[in-house]
Amino acid sequence: MVIETDILERVRAGQLSLPPAELRILDIEPAAGRSAADAIIEARWESQNVRFLAQFSRLATPKALRQAIALARDAASPPETYPMVVVPYLSPDKLDQLQAMGVSGVDLCGNGVLVVPGRMSIFRGGQPNRFPQSAKLRNVYRGKNSLVARAFLLQPSFAQVKEILELLSQRGGNVAFSTVSKALKRLEEDLIVSRQGDAIRLLQADVLLDKLAANYEPPDIEERYRGKCDLPGKETIRKLTSAGIGQENKVIMTGAASAEKYAAMAGEPLVSLYTSLPPTELLEKGGVAAKETDRFANLEILRTTDARVLFDPRVEDSLPYASPVQTYLELAVGDKRQKDAAEQVRSGILASLGKF
Repeated sequence: MVIETDILERVRAGQLSLPPAELRILDIEPAAGRSAADAIIEARWESQNVRFLAQFSRLATPKALRQAIALARDAASPPETYPMVVVPYLSPDKLDQLQAMGVSGVDLCGNGVLVVPGRMSIFRGGQPNRFPQSAKLRNVYRGKNSLVARAFLLQPSFAQVKEILELLSQRGGNVAFSTVSKALKRLEEDLIVSRQGDAIRLLQADVLLDKLAANYEPPDIEERYRGKCDLPGKETIRKLTSAGIGQENKVIMTGAASAEKYAAMAGEPLVSLYTSLPPTELLEKGGVAAKETDRFANLEILRTTDARVLFDPRVEDSLPYASPVQTYLELAVGDKRQKDAAEQVRSGILASLGKF
């Protein structure tokens, strides 16, 4: 992982460039009157020479970048010097963010933006990340780790970490304390949550939903059963659900099958369920007669041990619906009709949180 001292050495070694501008390091030691700035960098382009006070950061997460920008702005004194941040890698969205804020930034991969009103405007992106480890933080929006993030969509504030663990356990998600702690650190870096003392509070529910959707991956299906059953759909679900009562082997409707609970969407003709039991065993335990076939199938049983799909079930009229979040995520990656329903589910999730 690149750290601040590594950036200093790489800058000294001339690894900072942003064509067509020519970058020159004038001073790389903090001096009195320049706050916490790490270097003075001069950019030459056409007939313009502009000096920047640069703040180095080993990370470009939203929180780290915000802090670096604040330090650079405090140190700079336009028009003599302008703020700049230097990080290992700037993604396209980070470049856009800097440009919108009127702050210059350069990375060690050849990407950057120079923003000086009336004097200089350079934008260069597309260079690959040469320091993947610098951005390789635990993905808290994917897989089982996402359960910590999902907890804040059930309860937007917690007095202490212990409360998060308790909520996760109550809703069927067993997550280790160390995992919760690491996830919270990343969520805080991304400005999704804030921490004051022991208290943790959700800041951006809409952004959190966006990140969960962007990182969503369907569960791994160990076994898939499709067949035809003569029973009405809801009766089939109730019988199969009763087969898992009193066991760790749960049965829950898929997000797509749960859409009718959270959105104005007609129920699917296909009964689709997740379970940790082998499908044929579940059918036997539930006393449901079905013929395995893809032709005119009206029953689908998906065997999986994925903790996400079994987390936070919503039982109504003995029907085990998937959680609103799981339903939203499944619909959000579906066809147009499902995407439209996903927006309704999303609105319901945000409304349930109220003002926090």
